[in-house]
Amino acid sequence: MLYSFEFAKRLIEAAESTFHNGFEMDEAGRTVLYLSCLSCEISLKALLERTGYTSKELKKLSHDLSALLTEVSSCTLISSGKASTLRSKMAMPDTGNGTIGTLLESELSGGSVYPNEIRYGDTVRHYPPEAMLNCAKVVNDWCIQHDGRLVRMGASQ
Repeated sequence: MLYSFEFAKRLIEAAESTFHNGFEMDEAGRTVLYLSCLSCEISLKALLERTGYTSKELKKLSHDLSALLTEVSSCTLISSGKASTLRSKMAMPDTGNGTIGTLLESELSGGSVYPNEIRYGDTVRHYPPEAMLNCAKVVNDWCIQHDGRLVRMGASQ
């Protein structure tokens, strides 16, 4: 397997460490944001890979978090219905736009496109680093919880 839930979890730990121990340092917010988005990408790809997606198909999805979320959402969960429930999971409770769907589709609403516009440039337009860190935790937990329970619908091989 190319993608690992454990690697995604270690990225979350690195982001948490930066958030809690070095957030006052320059570029710390960008670091947390980048590591959190990367963790989401790896978690989603790990789940899709275990569901039968080939490395070629996953590479075609590139770093597009919205496309990866759409691919997961197109699958079915054994005994509990649609995998699209991931979209409505809350990463930031008590926030109108704190769902996984909203956060992972941020570039569709004018946010900086992951990864390039987060890695480079003077200004990053995105949700707060803490929101994306929480998003990464929810995505990773959800993917691990549903590993082996996702069924691919309408394979595009």
